[in-house]
Amino acid sequence: MTRNVAVYQSLQSADEVTLNVFAAACAERGSAIYQELVDDADREWFAQFLELAWSSLSGEADEGELADAIEEFQEWAESVETEDSEGKDFYVMQSAMLAVNAIAVHLNPTAARAEMSGQTLETLLGGFDHRLGGGQPVIVRAGEPSPPPGPLQRLEQDAQNAILQSLSARADQGRASQELLDGIRASCRPVHDEIATATSSVAELAGWDVHAEEE
Repeated sequence: MTRNVAVYQSLQSADEVTLNVFAAACAERGSAIYQELVDDADREWFAQFLELAWSSLSGEADEGELADAIEEFQEWAESVETEDSEGKDFYVMQSAMLAVNAIAVHLNPTAARAEMSGQTLETLLGGFDHRLGGGQPVIVRAGEPSPPPGPLQRLEQDAQNAILQSLSARADQGRASQELLDGIRASCRPVHDEIATATSSVAELAGWDVHAEEE
């Protein structure tokens, strides 16, 4: 899969605000996967992490609260089996980690952490593209270019590009205004909805029970 290399290179010189918002936006779009695969109680639990990630950007959450949230997630993660990278629980865990990583980026803003959010979501959506495209293996011989990204991965790459453009154009290079944050979060909705539809289709193809734990 062809990755969004130019964006990840840009993150290397990005300021902390850009790193934080980039990770939160990835979590917002990727939350569709988690929300489609779990029950109502788990959706509500996850929503708290996602809201905390966005609240941290506007200074409404203290570091103690953020650290506690990460610890709570780690305790939950230990109870989830994710050895099967083709199984529902793998996608549930990885999409949930996007929200937690957004919190982690706020506590320790590094380009590597922010890039991990983008790379993780590209991997998940690339997997969906593969499944929805028939699941045929793609052989790339030495010296040959990587195949182009599928429609979902390309959609995510375009969204990442747009986020960086919005942030680089802001007049105040300090904390992002609430208006800008609200606008960026709202801009994630169309991609979120596309991912939700795709998740439902993948779950049907794979025979996943989307509202129950896998046995």
